[in-house]
Amino acid sequence: QAARIGFPMPDFELPSYQGDTISISELRGKNVLLLFPRGRYEDQWCRFCHYQYTELVELDRTRRIRDELNLEIIQVMPYSREELDDWVNDFQRNLGEIEAWKFPSNEADLNEWQRSWMETARATWPQSFEANEGEFALPFPILIDADRKVSIGLELFRTEWNLSRVEQNVPTMFILDEYGIVQFKYMSQSTMDRPSFDYVIRFIERMILSDG
Repeated sequence: QAARIGFPMPDFELPSYQGDTISISELRGKNVLLLFPRGRYEDQWCRFCHYQYTELVELDRTRRIRDELNLEIIQVMPYSREELDDWVNDFQRNLGEIEAWKFPSNEADLNEWQRSWMETARATWPQSFEANEGEFALPFPILIDADRKVSIGLELFRTEWNLSRVEQNVPTMFILDEYGIVQFKYMSQSTMDRPSFDYVIRFIERMILSDG
């Protein structure tokens, strides 16, 4: 069923890409950042999803946010393990394309629209990341919702969204407190309107202080 703010997150259990099986109920005692990224966009993977995961990896590496906030970070994707192999292998290309948008080799020759997109890309994806093929770490569990039971049950799965017709999730973010209660829920209206992780961390910090 759909998740409601102020109520327990509906429990579910899914296998992870990394090999474990994880349930929401077993995460009690930890705050949880639960992400449902978009996934596919027409015939390719959403670049924002790769950037967002990488941004979190870097944030945890530099600030150790999981330790600092007693936080578990979980991502759920409505695809099979074989499809997620492709998603993992596409990190390098997608992050490289974002960098090419931000710093085009022909910047001096850009038309008005291209220059506008360059500035949008720089504002939307300000950090620069590299992902060498076969070397990218996946520290946060990626749960495999291959039959879409969880995504459909939470009313996130769509076959038409943001002007594209493809099987995908509406990009959605939940924050659960250590009791498993939904304290924050955000469903995107476009692929570019997701809350920043600076905002998310401030919310979790206030949530912890309020609970204390």
